[in-house]
Amino acid sequence: MRNIQIEVRLFAYLRELLPSESRGVKKIEIKNCLTIDDLMDEVGILEKEIMIVMINGIRRLDYNESLKDGDRVAIFPPVGGG
Repeated sequence: MRNIQIEVRLFAYLRELLPSESRGVKKIEIKNCLTIDDLMDEVGILEKEIMIVMINGIRRLDYNESLKDGDRVAIFPPVGGG
């Protein structure tokens, strides 16, 4: 099975899961047919830490959707404050 390359963008405190020099953005190579849910496991994000997932600028609610080569995945945590 061939691998594909995607770009992952993490926001707020999730950025700490990537190396600091990446500034929250990193291109990674993953297995073809990996889902959003699988990606979260691979990056180390718990589902309860996620508020919004966007692929190529479009919000996704189904985390079982497969990722495609060249996809840009943005993951936002819940934000609090006043």
